[in-house]
Amino acid sequence: MASQSEEKDLIGSILSGTSNQLFTDDEIKLVPSLCKRRKNLSLKSKEFNPEQHVNQQDIHTSNASIISTGQVSQQKQRIFFHTQTSIEIQSQLSSALIQTSEQEVCGSAENFQSLDSIEKPQINYKGKKHLTVQPLEYQHTQCQFKSDQSLDGKMQLSQMDLNCQEQICGNQFINRKLQNALDGNDSNQKRLIFCQVEKICVKAAKDMFGNYTVQKLFDVADCDQKFKLYSLLISHILELSKNQYACRVVQKMIEFVKGSPEHIESFFKTLYPHIHQLLNDVNGNYVLLSCFEILDKSTLLFIIPYIEECIAILSKQTYGCRLIQKVLELYPLEITQRILDILISFAYQLCYQEFGNYIIQYLLKSGPQKERLIISQIIKENFEKLSINKFGSNTVEKYIDLMGPSQIIKNLCTKSNDQFVFYNLSIHPFGNYVIKKVLISADPSVHYLKQLLKQHPDLIQQIKNSEFGQRVGLILDTV
Repeated sequence: MASQSEEKDLIGSILSGTSNQLFTDDEIKLVPSLCKRRKNLSLKSKEFNPEQHVNQQDIHTSNASIISTGQVSQQKQRIFFHTQTSIEIQSQLSSALIQTSEQEVCGSAENFQSLDSIEKPQINYKGKKHLTVQPLEYQHTQCQFKSDQSLDGKMQLSQMDLNCQEQICGNQFINRKLQNALDGNDSNQKRLIFCQVEKICVKAAKDMFGNYTVQKLFDVADCDQKFKLYSLLISHILELSKNQYACRVVQKMIEFVKGSPEHIESFFKTLYPHIHQLLNDVNGNYVLLSCFEILDKSTLLFIIPYIEECIAILSKQTYGCRLIQKVLELYPLEITQRILDILISFAYQLCYQEFGNYIIQYLLKSGPQKERLIISQIIKENFEKLSINKFGSNTVEKYIDLMGPSQIIKNLCTKSNDQFVFYNLSIHPFGNYVIKKVLISADPSVHYLKQLLKQHPDLIQQIKNSEFGQRVGLILDTV
């Protein structure tokens, strides 16, 4: 074997390319020795065995098939069980309904019970056995109804309905049946209904549902029955007038006495001691308003002094403000002048009140010239304050409709808090309605306002970008 020095010389000659001689036998023997010195770079990992991999995959597939087969069988059992359960429930319900219908056909009206006595079906759940769901069992009870219903869908009255006056109050179903019966042509049935209602007429008149039956009697009963019912109710006039349901019955009583001077006199004789109490009550105001709307105004002059004393209270109520407007509408200035003076004394407060603003709007439209000028001046002096108020803005809009915007254009062009009043109102939730009312009017004075806005395009852009000013911006783009 060659020495190390010989190997080095041989390698050097090969690299330098100076030796052109072929390898000798000794030199050829050096090649295997050099190859042996190279490191074995192969990875010592497990070799891939296709047969073993296939066997493992088959094992997983077989396990999955077994599991899926078990799930399918269990699901089939559940489907079969639920189907069987639904069939049993349907059969039980159908048998119960057949039994109920047979009992209702064979039963008489005397055995009927009220709707409140119906027992609800009880549902018993059986305990679970071996984690399986058990079917529901219904313990069906016999359903009996007191009031029958005909085949054509129209409600009929039974003899028990006509004899149970205690069920009239609070029972909407019974009252509807009674009203339908009163619309019919059976006079005997109407007489029976009247006999039952008159026994509890005061209680029924104050009931949420019974008051409609009492009103219906005043519409369809004969004169003798109406007078008898009126005589029973008139002694409770204050109690009925202050009730939110019975006040409608009192209106029917007023319509009944309208054609009889004797009845009108007795009605006012009973009503007179309670005028002041009725004026201070919301429902009582409705009764007095009905008097002015139905009866002759000459018979109601005695109420006006009481109204003058209660102007401040009436102007804040729903029917009270309507009562004041009705009096101003019916009577001449000689009779209503004191009422007008009282209203003008606190007209500014009325402008932004929830119901008082309607009185101011009425005076702007139909009031005397003197009062109209006073109210107009109040609106101009407090224009911005009223425009940003929910109810005051309604008053300002009415003023613009009737008087035109020429009187308030200067107010819009002035500055408030270092900003134009027009801008302040345009971005306000209530003030923007006033600005829109001004812009859509055809008054020539609006042209001056538009010219001013063109000089401030940045101001217009700010209005359009605001939440409530967008509505004003749409109108500015069209004008």
